[in-house]
Amino acid sequence: MTTDIGRILADHERRLGKVEAQSRLKSAALDDTALVVRDGTGSLRGIVGQQGDGTTAVTIVNGAPPPAPATPTAAPALGGVSAGWDGTFADGAVIPLDWARVEVHASPTDGFTPDTESLVATIETAQGGIVYVPATAPQYVRLVARNTSGTASPATAQVGPYAPKPVAGEIGIGEITETLIADGSITTPKVFANAVTTAKLAAGSVDATALKADAITGKTITGGDIIGATVTGGEIRTGTSGERVVLTPTPPNPLAQRASVLLYSGAADEIGPGVLNSGVASSVPSAILASPCVAQDSASAQVRATLALVPPKPGSYGGRFVLTAHNPGGNSQVGRVSIEGVTATDPSGISQMVLHAGDGATTPKTAEVQLGSGLVRVLAEALQVTPAATAASGLYLNSVAGHTGNMIRLQHNSVDRFVVDNAGNGTFAGNGTIGGTLSTAELAVTATTFTSYTPTVAGGGSATYTSRTGWYYKLGKMVYFAAEFVVASPGSGSSPVTITAPSSIYRGARQSFPAHGQSTTTSGAVMNGHAVAIETGSGAVIDRISLSNDGASNRDNILNGTNLLATARVSISGWYREA
Repeated sequence: MTTDIGRILADHERRLGKVEAQSRLKSAALDDTALVVRDGTGSLRGIVGQQGDGTTAVTIVNGAPPPAPATPTAAPALGGVSAGWDGTFADGAVIPLDWARVEVHASPTDGFTPDTESLVATIETAQGGIVYVPATAPQYVRLVARNTSGTASPATAQVGPYAPKPVAGEIGIGEITETLIADGSITTPKVFANAVTTAKLAAGSVDATALKADAITGKTITGGDIIGATVTGGEIRTGTSGERVVLTPTPPNPLAQRASVLLYSGAADEIGPGVLNSGVASSVPSAILASPCVAQDSASAQVRATLALVPPKPGSYGGRFVLTAHNPGGNSQVGRVSIEGVTATDPSGISQMVLHAGDGATTPKTAEVQLGSGLVRVLAEALQVTPAATAASGLYLNSVAGHTGNMIRLQHNSVDRFVVDNAGNGTFAGNGTIGGTLSTAELAVTATTFTSYTPTVAGGGSATYTSRTGWYYKLGKMVYFAAEFVVASPGSGSSPVTITAPSSIYRGARQSFPAHGQSTTTSGAVMNGHAVAIETGSGAVIDRISLSNDGASNRDNILNGTNLLATARVSISGWYREA
């Protein structure tokens, strides 16, 4: 069979043409998925199909910032300003296909940066528009464009400021009528001084309730007597010069009591008068004399000194005398001297004098001394005694016969720290440091650190010694010592070698000390034993030195003269109880 190549090629060309002519996605589908769109750099730009929240949509993301809108227009408006956009972009830029809206930002601050607080409206149409911005102060306006990805454009230049209407000159003469004024809208600050004249006041309209206290000044009532009347809330002056006396029911702070006599000296630095006050202190009548005020920070912050006299009241209070210096920063006391009597209702009370040096606050008291019947109290942050350069005692306390309490008692938070009773016994709650000498019948501690002594060595027979050295430290009846001797010529004999301690040793029980020997030998033993002060011994003698164990079967381990070879060295140290 002959193959027709030309016919086959023509048939393939016809069939390929039909394939190329049909739709590429004729039978395509996105089943529960999405098609992502990326740009030339591979960055995600869009999602077509099923979205992450379960919806189906076309989502545009990561769009480039849109161009800045054209500079806005703005103008004053009633109760605010108007702002507009003409639908064009800066430098003739074309609106991008992913443009979403134009934001309108307004602020009274010159040069403000658009943010969420300055956003007042949006224009959603690409054709532009005008929005109203409510305001009470002049506003600056700027625009910002955003695309569907939420990306913002650069902000436009600001325009403004524009003030809300109405503005001065826009209301014509006579245009505001009586019906346009709301009831109660004209208040005191809006009425110009001296604007209400006599002709505008209705006859009899000013009565006692409408006339403010102290409102009538600069006038003199002459030619008559004021009889049978009470003057309340005013002043009666004896003169108008700088040096004068004024009667007033309302004295200045800190003396706001009852009726007072104000005494003006007329001095250049006087800003408040002296005061003679008849007042009430704790429901008891009193008299207060205050010095003139020479400085103040406010009406209640005055520099004064006061003297208060409070009489005794049967069944309630004893008499009181109080001299006080006040703080220029307020009414608090910075110094006070008071003398108070016993209260009739409290027989256990005491008559006392109190000296108080304050810190500018009423509490806590910085320092106070209370002198009462047989009692002195000092309430202060610290008590300091600075004696003069004399031979007198800096602090002297003498408890007489019959006194059963402590001579000295120091506490912290009501807990005893140091107590000395009448017998001179002292109790310390903590540790103490003594720079000098503390001595009693049982304890002697001196500033000396260590003392040298030469121990006596016996029982060595013919032994001689190159050196015998020792030192000790005493703490009461306890002695710490170290003793050492070095052999020059060998010893002889079988007597135990003894050595003396610095002082007599307590013999109520054996006391032993570590001992070490170098170049000593007996039966090949190396000495590393103990020195023992036996209870049957006496004085300062350490009775024997054992090379190791000096049990009944090892008597030869007790150091004797034959063990003292040339250059042998024996060392002993430890604590012992002194006799």
